Amino acid sequence: MISISYKKHNEIVKGGNTMIIKTLSLDEEDKNVFVNTYILNDYPKYYQQDKRPAVVICPGGGYSTLARKEGEPVALKMNTMGYHAFVLHYSIGFTEKPSEFINEEDLPPRNLHAAWPIQLYQVQKVFQMIKDHAQEWNVDSDQIMLMGFSAGGHLSASYATFGREIMGDIYIKPVALILGYARLDMLECDYKEKLERPSGRILTKYKNLVLFGTENPTEEQRMALDPLSHIYGGMPPVFIWHMQSDQQIKSSQALNFALKLFEYHVPHEIHIFSSGVHGCALADKVCASQKDHYDESCEMWPELLRRWLKRVITENTGR
Repeated sequence: MISISYKKHNEIVKGGNTMIIKTLSLDEEDKNVFVNTYILNDYPKYYQQDKRPAVVICPGGGYSTLARKEGEPVALKMNTMGYHAFVLHYSIGFTEKPSEFINEEDLPPRNLHAAWPIQLYQVQKVFQMIKDHAQEWNVDSDQIMLMGFSAGGHLSASYATFGREIMGDIYIKPVALILGYARLDMLECDYKEKLERPSGRILTKYKNLVLFGTENPTEEQRMALDPLSHIYGGMPPVFIWHMQSDQQIKSSQALNFALKLFEYHVPHEIHIFSSGVHGCALADKVCASQKDHYDESCEMWPELLRRWLKRVITENTGR
C-alpha cells in the first residue's frame, strides 16, 4: 500500500513517507507555471544505489492547454520503475485552461507571459531545482531525464537540440530524451483534415502566436524552432515512440528524426505502433479518457522504455 505526502501551495499534509508530492511554483508572474513532484522515499535501493535517477515530464496540449493524463499518470508509472518524477506545468497561451476549442469568443484571455522561449527556461529551472535539492530528495543529479508528449515533446526535443544555444552556460544537459508522438518537424504541414476542423484551426493559430508571435510564421521562423534541423552529435540518447495511425502529427516525423539521429551517431531506439490515437498517453484503461485511447499495442511502450532506460542508466553509471 502506498502512502503519500501532499503539498498544495504552502500547506503540507503528511500521510506517510513512501512518496512525497509537492506543488512548487516556478514563476511569480504566472501562477499556472509550477512543477508537481513525485519523489520516492524509503523504497528499497534502486540498483543498490542510495540516489535515484529522475525524469522531468512535459505534457502536451498545443501550447494552449496541458493534458492531465500525460502528467500524473505517467509520473506514477515512472515511479514504479524506480525513478523520481517531476511534471512541469509550463507557460501556455491562455491565463487558464480552455474548456474547449470550438468558438474563439469563448476562450479565456491570452497569457502575455507565455511567449517562446520562456518554456525552455522553465525546463532549465526544473533541472536546476532538482540539482539544488538533490541531497534532500535523494536524486542522482547526473541522471536527470527529459520526457515530452506532443507539444511537450516539441519542447523537450527543442531543449535537447538547440536549448544549449539559447541558454549558454546555464544549460543543463539531460541524460536521456524520451519523446511520445512529438512534434519534431516544424516545416512539415499538418494534416489537411486537422485544419478543416474549427478546433484544429484554433489550436494551430494560438500555438503559432505562442511560438512565433504571429499566426502565419515564415519558413525561417519555423526553421529556428525546428528540432529536426538542430540535431547534433553530442545529444543524449533518445527513445521515440509514435503511432502510424496518428491523425494529428504524422509518424514520419519520428522516423525522420530517428534517421537524422542515426546520421549523427546519436544512440536511439524507435517504436512505431500500427494503431493508437494521438494523446493516448499510457494507452491503458487507467488514463484512457475515450474508448479509442486504450490500445493494447501502444500500451507496451512503458515496458519498452523501462528496458531501454535500464541499459542507458547502466551505461552512464558503469553499474
